[in-house]
Order: sequence, then structure tokens, then C-alpha cells
Amino acid sequence: MLTQLSDQPVAGIAMGNVSLLRLDTGGGLAPGNKQFKLKGNLLAARRLGISRVLSFGGAWSNHLHALAALGAQQGFATVGIVRGDDGDADTAMLADARRWGMQIVRVSRSEYRRRGDNDYQVQLRDQYAPCLIVPEGGANTEGARGCSAIAGLIKAQLHDARHSLVPVGTGTTLAGIAAGLDSSYRVTGVSALKGATDLECRVSQAVAAQAAHSTASWEILHDEHCGGFARVSSGLRDFILAFESVHAVALEPVYTGKMLYAIYRRLQSGEWSRVAPLLAIHTGGLQGRRGYPWLAG
Repeated sequence: MLTQLSDQPVAGIAMGNVSLLRLDTGGGLAPGNKQFKLKGNLLAARRLGISRVLSFGGAWSNHLHALAALGAQQGFATVGIVRGDDGDADTAMLADARRWGMQIVRVSRSEYRRRGDNDYQVQLRDQYAPCLIVPEGGANTEGARGCSAIAGLIKAQLHDARHSLVPVGTGTTLAGIAAGLDSSYRVTGVSALKGATDLECRVSQAVAAQAAHSTASWEILHDEHCGGFARVSSGLRDFILAFESVHAVALEPVYTGKMLYAIYRRLQSGEWSRVAPLLAIHTGGLQGRRGYPWLAG
């Protein structure tokens, strides 16, 4: 679904040159980009005859939420390794995941930091055997290849925009999109994290692992995190409330809200043209709004 923003100003700035590719409107219980990142991983589990899938995330993880939903739909047992204390109450996201059958295993922050260690993964495979381990956020080759399908959606829009924007966490979605487009396209990723200096290296490697042809040019903005992952500045909060009031499109402040705020700030400063068409990708995650009381519904 494509939503063309109107010229009605948001906090004094018209964003009528921006269109939204609405991944948030499809995917059932797993809307947004997470369904694309998980598709190839679940197909791999099926191909290997493995019926349990394990992954990692925080208490408000969109990734674990989507894995639990898709696992329930497709007949997989799921395990979520969650950083935090055993006594912590479930967030709304973890409550959903449990309801869909996910086994929630809370581990200390020090143990969670070992999630990428081979020895730790061997231990988990032995403990939950047989299982397929999917990296945090679906950040692997299968995840990036799945996200290349988003590039197909971009090309199918019959839209003039050759400049697309996407929120960035692990960089997997950006890598899949860039690998799926040709050199006539430009993709700008907006990092939701502070100080993620390894993102360019990770995205470059993920693009190279997929593409045997020229790809879209791409870049990552590192100065739009609004204080860090899941942090909300007063400017971001005010922008989201104003945007929703004008355009009646729900946002969340972790990913898509920050991306659109980055666009707004660059249109406001004159760094980007208010005429040149832009295609912004709404990656979903609206279930996470429940963690922000100032957001309605």
C-alpha cells in the first residue's frame, strides 16, 4: 500500500513530496519488515526438518513478537532468549508471544552479550535440540534475502522516486533493499542506534553476499537517533503527534517515527528539496506503541 502525504504542513513544514510504502498494513499478526526477515529463516528450518526456532531480543522486541506469531501460524515451536531478570513482569509484547506459544527464557545482560558466541550457541542448540538459531533481529543472509522482496515492492509502485528511506537497526532490511535495486536507485538508512559505527561494514557484507550485479547506492544517517535506541527526544515526540494529527498515519518512535523526523528536519533545513520525490518505508512495529503512554491506542 502506498500513501501519498498531503501538502498540509506538519509543524510548519509541508511533506507533500514524501510517499509512504506501508509495510505496516500487511502481514497479519507479523506486519512490517519482520515478516520478510523471517520468511527465509523459517523456510530453512522447514527444509532441514527442524520444528523449533530460537532467537534473541529485548522485552519489547518486534522480532521476537513476529517470530512467535509466525511460528504459531506455521507450526513451529519458538524460544525467545530475552535479556532481563527472572522477576521482571512481561511487557505487552512478551505477553503476546507467550500467548502464541513462545517459551520465554530470561537471561542476565552479561549472558545475553554472548548471544553471538559460537560456544554459547552450541550450548543452546544442545539444550533446545533440535533447533534453528536465528540471530537477533533476523540479521543473517536469509533475512537480508527476504528483505530483497521489499525492493520488488518499491519497483512495482510506478513511482517517480528514485530515493528511498528506511529505518535501520541491524541493517538487514537496508542490505536486502539495496541488493534488490539497481544503480539508478539511492537508499538512505536512518539509524535508530547511537554509536553504531559497525553498521556500514555489516551492510556492505550483507549486500555483497546477495548481489551479483550493480546495486543501489546507499548511505546511513547516524545523527537521527534522538538520544539512542528507543529513546525519545521532545522534538521527536512533538513531531510524531503533529504528523499523526495531520496525516492520520500511526507511527512508533523507535524506527519509522525517527526516519520521518529525519526527513522533516532535512526538508526544514533545506538540505533536501521539498519538491524531489521521496519514498519512505513504514516498517511497522506499531504493536510497540503500547510501551509509550503518550501515544493514543
